[in-house]
Amino acid sequence: MGKVIRVRVPATSANLGSGFDALGVALTLYNELCFYEDDGDGIRVEVEGLGRGEIPTALSENMASIAMAEAAALNGTALPKSGVLRLINRIPPARGLGSSSAALAGGIFLGNVLTGGGLDRQAMLNAVTKLEGHPDNVAPALCGGLCISVMDGGRTITQVVSLDEELSFIAVSPSVEVPTERARAVLPQTLAYKDGVFNVGRVALLVTAFITKHYEHLPYGLEDKLHMPYRLPLIPGGAKVLQAAVDAGALGVTVSGSGSTIIAFATKNEAAVQAAMEDAFMQAGLTASGHILKACNEGAKLI
Repeated sequence: MGKVIRVRVPATSANLGSGFDALGVALTLYNELCFYEDDGDGIRVEVEGLGRGEIPTALSENMASIAMAEAAALNGTALPKSGVLRLINRIPPARGLGSSSAALAGGIFLGNVLTGGGLDRQAMLNAVTKLEGHPDNVAPALCGGLCISVMDGGRTITQVVSLDEELSFIAVSPSVEVPTERARAVLPQTLAYKDGVFNVGRVALLVTAFITKHYEHLPYGLEDKLHMPYRLPLIPGGAKVLQAAVDAGALGVTVSGSGSTIIAFATKNEAAVQAAMEDAFMQAGLTASGHILKACNEGAKLI
C-alpha cells in the first residue's frame, strides 16, 4: 500500500431556524475520506461505519468520488489510475446533519490534493456549491464555524464566524428519515410579506446572538415562519421533542437541516437535554441517539 492521504470533514447543521438556506454551522462530529494508490484496476470506493451497504460505491453515483472528479477536471489533471477511496462515516446519513455535504466537501478537498492543489478554498466552495445546489451545509463543511452564505451568480459569498467553546449543540437523530425531496415539497411557493419581515429580524438577532454570546436571545432568533411550520409535522413527535429540550434547560431548539435530527443549544445541563429529547422521541414510538457537540471552527482538512 502506498502513501495514505486522509481528509477529515465535519458534520453540519443548516438553517438554524430563521436562517433558511443561508446559515450553517460545522460541528465536532467527523467523517474521514482516505485514499491510497495501488496497482489494482481503477479506483474503488469502500464504505465503513454508518451507511455501509446503503451508500452507492459506483464512481458515477458516489458523491465523494463525483466531487473528486470535479476537482480533477478543474485542475486539468487526472486522478490516480488506481486506488481505494475509503469513506469512514460517523455522521448519520439522511438525518439533517450534512452527510451528503461532508461527502462533497471532503471529495473536492481530497481530489484537489490528489491533482496538484490548484484550487483555493473559494474555488472549491464555488464548485461544491454547484454540485450541492445551495451553500448552507457545504460552506461550513469546507470552511468551518458559523457560515452566513449567499449566492452571486456562480460565486458563493460566505462570512465565517468562529463560535465559542462554551456553547454546546445537542443533536438527537430519530430512527426515521425525512428525505430532502419531501421536506422541500411541503414548502409553500409564496409567503405573506409579514412572514418575510418576521424572519429578517429573527435571523439578524440570531447571528448577533452567536457573535456577541448573548445566548439568551437564541430562542427568539431561532423562531421561523419560512420552513419550520411545514417541516416539523414530518417528524413524529417533533413538537414534543422541541418542548422537552426547553423544559430540560436548552436555550433554544430547532430542526437540523430538513430533519429528522432535532438540535438544541445549551451552555449547561447538556446530558439532561439529550436524555429528555431521546425520551420524547421514544414516547412517539421512535428510537433515537444523540451527540453533545461543539462548534468546529475549522472545516475540511488533511490529518
